[in-house]
Amino acid sequence: MPEKLLSSCAPELAADLGSKRAASPGSGATAEAPEGVAALSLLPWSEPDHKRAKLTRGDKRKAHGARKANADETVLDAIELLLRTTWLDGHADTETPLDVPRAFGWAEASKQGETEFCRAPPVQAKLSGGAEADCEFEVYVHELTERGVGIATRETMEEVRAMVAQGARPWFFTTPFTLRGERVRIRSVRHEWGYTQADTLSISEQSPLRVEAPCQYFGKCSGCQLQHVGYSDQLEFKRQVVERALVQANPLFAKLAVASVSQSPLPLGYRTKLTPHFDIRKDTPPEDVAIGYAMAGQRRVLDIEDCIIGTDTVRLGAKQARKEARAKMSSYKRGATLLVRETNVPKDDPHGDVSSIPAADLVKDYVLDFKGWVTDVVGELKFHYPASSFFQNNASILPAFTGYVRDELKQWSQRLAPEGGSGELKHLIDAYCGSGLFGIACHAGFDKVLGIEISNESISCANDNAKMNGVDNCDFLLGDASKIFDKVDTDPRHTAVIIDPPRKGSNPDFLDQLIAYGPRVIVYIACGVPAQARDINHMFTRGAISIDGAVADVEAKPSSVYEVASIQPFDLFPQTYHVENIVTLVRTN
Repeated sequence: MPEKLLSSCAPELAADLGSKRAASPGSGATAEAPEGVAALSLLPWSEPDHKRAKLTRGDKRKAHGARKANADETVLDAIELLLRTTWLDGHADTETPLDVPRAFGWAEASKQGETEFCRAPPVQAKLSGGAEADCEFEVYVHELTERGVGIATRETMEEVRAMVAQGARPWFFTTPFTLRGERVRIRSVRHEWGYTQADTLSISEQSPLRVEAPCQYFGKCSGCQLQHVGYSDQLEFKRQVVERALVQANPLFAKLAVASVSQSPLPLGYRTKLTPHFDIRKDTPPEDVAIGYAMAGQRRVLDIEDCIIGTDTVRLGAKQARKEARAKMSSYKRGATLLVRETNVPKDDPHGDVSSIPAADLVKDYVLDFKGWVTDVVGELKFHYPASSFFQNNASILPAFTGYVRDELKQWSQRLAPEGGSGELKHLIDAYCGSGLFGIACHAGFDKVLGIEISNESISCANDNAKMNGVDNCDFLLGDASKIFDKVDTDPRHTAVIIDPPRKGSNPDFLDQLIAYGPRVIVYIACGVPAQARDINHMFTRGAISIDGAVADVEAKPSSVYEVASIQPFDLFPQTYHVENIVTLVRTN
C-alpha cells in the first residue's frame, strides 16, 4: 500500500495517554485562550447555516470556554500522539518521553496546565453567519483518529515539525471524511478542549487512497465513515487501529502480532438490521419529516430513502417501514425509532414454525415489529430470538467468525493434549452468552458447555436454540457473568472460557475471578477494542500474562499465567470504523 491511513507511533509514547489523562484537570475545567487573544463565539453543535444565524442573531450568545468533559478522547489521543511522535522524530537524542515539552502532555491538575495545552489559539472567527470568509479556510490533514476522523492544522507538516522542534504546538481541527496528506477547505464550527470541530467543505488536494464513495448520502450521513477508502485499505486501517489500541494500553504489547483483518464477504449489502428514526418538529409538515439517520456533526435527521449497507431484504423492509410511518405520521408527538430486521421463514408459510425445517430450506423475509421474533441462520444452525434483542448484524461473516473461535478451541485442545490423547479441553464456559451463538456453534468436542447471561429472555432463547439445533451438551443459566465461577465445578486444566462482553468491556472483578479460576484457554471476543486492550492489560498487571517472558512484578503471584497465542480482527461492519477482535490466551504453567 503506497500510503498509510494511520501514522506509525513509538510504543513508549502511546501507553502514556491514559495515565496522563487520568492525572489531568477536572472535567468542569475550561480551556482558556492565551493572554491577548480574543475568545471565540461558540455554538453548542453543528447546525445548518440558517440555524446558526438564528442561534447567534444579535450577538447575544456569550463566548465560553470548552469543557474538557465534552472533548472526544480519541481526538485527544491522536493529537498527543502526533505531537509526541513528531517531537521524538526531531530529537534523536531524547531518551524518554518525559523529555518532551510539558505543553504536549496532560499537565498535573492546574489551570496553568490547561492553558499550556491550549496555548495556540484557533483561527479568529465569529461563527455568526455560516459562510463568512474568516470562518472558512484551508487546513492540512496529518492524522486520523481510530474513528476515521481527520486531525488537521493550518500549517503544513514541515511547519508543524519546525514548531514542535521548538516546543511550540499548532492549533488542531477535526475534519470528518478526510485522509492523511490531504489539503481541505473547512468551516470551523465548535471550539473544544484542545481542538476545534469543523465541517469539511471541499478537498483541494486528494490522498491517493481516496476513492469515489458508493453512497449518495456519504459525507452527510453519520452512519458510515470510510466509504471514501477502498475496502483493502479499510481492512489495513482497522488492523492498525487494533495495534494502536494494544500499544496504548501497554507498550510491551507492541511485540504482539496482529493478523490481517478477516474481511466480510459482503462489503456492501451486509447489514441484517437497520433502525431509521425521525423527530417531530413544530415547523415541519408531516409529509416533510425526515426519516433516516443523524446528519454528520448535527443533531438533525437526514432523510435516507435507501441505505446500501443493508441487505436486499432489509432495504425492502425499510421502504415499507417508511411508508407505514408516513401514513400515521400525524399520530406521533415526539418522533420514533423504526426497526427493520432480516429473518428466515418457511417458504410456504412466513409465520410457520422453523424448528423442524432445515436452515437451507428457509427463505428471507423482514420483521418490522419490535415485539416480533427473528430467525437467523449461521451455516447449518438456526437461532431464534426477539427482534428487539442483540444479535450480530452481518450474517455473511458469521460462519467464518464463529468458525474461527471453534477452530481455535479445537486446535488448542489437540496441541495441549498428551501424546496419543483425544483432546485436552473437555469443558467450555460461555460468559455473556446471549442467545447462545458461540456456545452452540462451538459445542462439538466438549463434554459440557455452560453459558451464563443476566437476561432471563436470552437464557430461555439459548436453551430453546440448543434444543432446536439438536445440541444436548449445552446448559445456559441465568446469572451475572462476574459471579459465573460460583457455579463452575469443572477442572480448569481441561476447561476453555469464551468471553464476549458488551462494548464497554469486562470488569476487574470478573477478570480477577477468571485469573483465579485459571482455565487452560481463554478466547476474548470484543466489539470494543480499546476496552479489550484495557482488560488484557489488567490481567498483565496482575501478573497473569507473559509478553516475551516479561511478567509484571506483583506480590501475590497468580497460579495461572497466559501467553497471547493469536490476535485476529474481523470486519463485521464494512464502511465504518468499527472492528471486532478475537484474542486467544493460552495458559503456560
